Amino acid sequence: VFEGNGGDLRIGLPMQSLHDGERFVHTPLRLSVFIEAPQLAIDNVIAKHETVRSLVNNGWIALYRLDAKQCAIYGLRDASWHPAL
Repeated sequence: VFEGNGGDLRIGLPMQSLHDGERFVHTPLRLSVFIEAPQLAIDNVIAKHETVRSLVNNGWIALYRLDAKQCAIYGLRDASWHPAL
């Protein structure tokens, strides 16, 4: 992090915002995405778009499918859909 007009480089500041010297004070969170669409449509989008597939498969986002007909929520984990609740 730079401080001031082209100023000093403060290399410890990012860590200080997460750690107090003894423990982490911030719990990293992932984006939860809820989609109401047919499972096949969601699977097709994931298969077609490498960036989306990478975000889901590597755990950067948590993807959930809302099924209004069954009043259920399914989460995508390990390349398959599982009941979330």
